[in-house]
Amino acid sequence: MLDWACSTTGLAPELVAALERAAAAYAAAGHGTVTVTSGRRTLRRQAELMAAMTPVQLDALYGRHGEPEYLSPLKARWAAVGGPPDPAAVYDVLAGRREGYISSHLYGAAVDLAVDGLADSACLTRLLEAEGFTVLDERDAGIPCLHATFRACPPEIVRA
Repeated sequence: MLDWACSTTGLAPELVAALERAAAAYAAAGHGTVTVTSGRRTLRRQAELMAAMTPVQLDALYGRHGEPEYLSPLKARWAAVGGPPDPAAVYDVLAGRREGYISSHLYGAAVDLAVDGLADSACLTRLLEAEGFTVLDERDAGIPCLHATFRACPPEIVRA
C-alpha cells in the first residue's frame, strides 16, 4: 500500500486520505507498494533542492508555464559559479521574490513518489488523477519521481 519514507506532518489530511485510496487501489490491482519520498517542505529545503538542479531542470520544473521572476537570478547564479549555487543564495532569491508561485510542497499539497520499483507508473497516475491529483512525471527532467499535487488544496504563495 503506502510506504512513508518522509513525515506526513504538514500535509493536508484530504491529500493523505486520497493518496491512501489510490495506493490501496494500486495494490489491489497487484502492483505493490507506493513509496512517498517527499511531502511538505520549508522554503529553505526547497532552496536546497533547487540549488542542486541544473538550469535545464529548473526550466523544466519551474518554467514550464512561463519563466517566473525568481528563475533568471537562480540560473544566473548557476552560470556565475560554473555549477550549483550555494543553497543559502538560492534561499535569498526565493525569499526575496516579489511574486511567483514555487511549489505545492510548501503548503502541504504535494508529494513525490518513488518510481524505482513501480510496476506500472501509468496505472498509478490514472488512480491518482481519479482521486484529484495532477501528476507530473519528473523523470523527463532527470528526477526519479512522480510529483503529485492535490488539486483540492488552494494554491498559496509561501515567502519564508
